[in-house]
Amino acid sequence: MSKTFPIATTEQTTNDIIVFDQDGDWSSSSSVTWRWSPPAGSAVWYNLSDVRLRDTKAYGKVVLVAASGGKTAMLRKDKKTVVWQVSTPQDNPHAIERIPGGVIVTASTSPGRLRFYADSTHTVPFKVISLAKAHGVLYDPERTALWAIGDKQLVRYSLSGEGSGTKISVHSRVSFKGTGHDLQPVYGDPDALWFTDSYGVYRLDATKNTYEQVDAANHVKAYISQPTGIRVRAMADYAGPRDWGGPTIDFFDADGEKAFSRTRPGAEFYKVRIWTPDYH
Repeated sequence: MSKTFPIATTEQTTNDIIVFDQDGDWSSSSSVTWRWSPPAGSAVWYNLSDVRLRDTKAYGKVVLVAASGGKTAMLRKDKKTVVWQVSTPQDNPHAIERIPGGVIVTASTSPGRLRFYADSTHTVPFKVISLAKAHGVLYDPERTALWAIGDKQLVRYSLSGEGSGTKISVHSRVSFKGTGHDLQPVYGDPDALWFTDSYGVYRLDATKNTYEQVDAANHVKAYISQPTGIRVRAMADYAGPRDWGGPTIDFFDADGEKAFSRTRPGAEFYKVRIWTPDYH
């Protein structure tokens, strides 16, 4: 039987990473299974924009976080202590990923680039790649590849080597009409990815580099799925102090039909993630 994982969120009103029981009452603290807050009063930690859980040999499970104010970091899940961090306030970071073998990748929208760091031992990137309006990155163990999404394109990079010796080259590109935003696995299908742009949500066949639209909603900020097939969507509600977020997360069945919603009054959710270190 497929497992239902908790749902990790970036909540920008309180500027916290909050992990919820999917089936709980999100307005209640009883549904919160894990929570972390960055240092208060620091401009570089403003507007948390990404979170994901990963496994490492050195630290066990780590939480990767990015903030649009300029901070990207890796912290130990058990102790909630930061073990690596970089400040690039000029970059507007929107996503962060870790490649097995010791590489952290960040995606920043301004001026649009991917930065590659040799894990927790380096704060100067060993490689920088330009990608206009870069918004998302995802490691793909099935193809030993890194996918990155930006303006009107999804790029697959081939990877070889480890650490600062990692070689990165463009394998292929997939074009679409909008500004790309999110990029996540379809859990249970290693040959498929979800991605979003200004005009909807799409399912990519990674073996053919073809895609189909599965949701026509505009400005979807995050789209993920559980191994059970349940899909989860965060999108802009064009209201409140952050019109790119909103207090409600929508859930859909495996066919994409609306099933239920979870609301946290006053929240401004930006990203949602399946709380598992697995890439697929």
